[in-house]
Amino acid sequence: LDVFIFPLIPKGRYTGLAAAKNFKIPIFSTLIRRIQAIPIERENLKAAIESIKNAEQVLKQNIHIGILPEGTRTLNGRIGPLKKGGFHMAINTGTPIIPVGVSGAFNVKPKNRWWCRPGRITVNIGDAINPNVYNDVGVDGLIHKVEQALKILSGEKYEAK
Repeated sequence: LDVFIFPLIPKGRYTGLAAAKNFKIPIFSTLIRRIQAIPIERENLKAAIESIKNAEQVLKQNIHIGILPEGTRTLNGRIGPLKKGGFHMAINTGTPIIPVGVSGAFNVKPKNRWWCRPGRITVNIGDAINPNVYNDVGVDGLIHKVEQALKILSGEKYEAK
């Protein structure tokens, strides 16, 4: 459902990163092509790095990029481990990260069910993470900071490490 939710958030032009396999899904592929989503081949590290470099060029054009940092949909409704690619992209370009927490979407449409069930979806937009902190925290610290924000914004219990 994120492809329908996230376009409502940014002001101005936007796109997103999408798994390359999604470009083969009828109807859905039309939507992601329309926003000029950037395909990422998750199983091929070299190709994934190229996609990140392409996305960095898009960011330099002042186009927002929505990234789902888990890289896949949850099977249990909880936030999974975050992938590093988008964080490297933010650091390389000095782009602020705006964490967005979504709650209720899993109940409406989990990954393993093809139909939607009526329900409320809540979207909470966090404060931008200033690129000035990137050098201080590094990529792993940035991942931790965003993970913390996502869990709080999505209503998931956050346990400090």
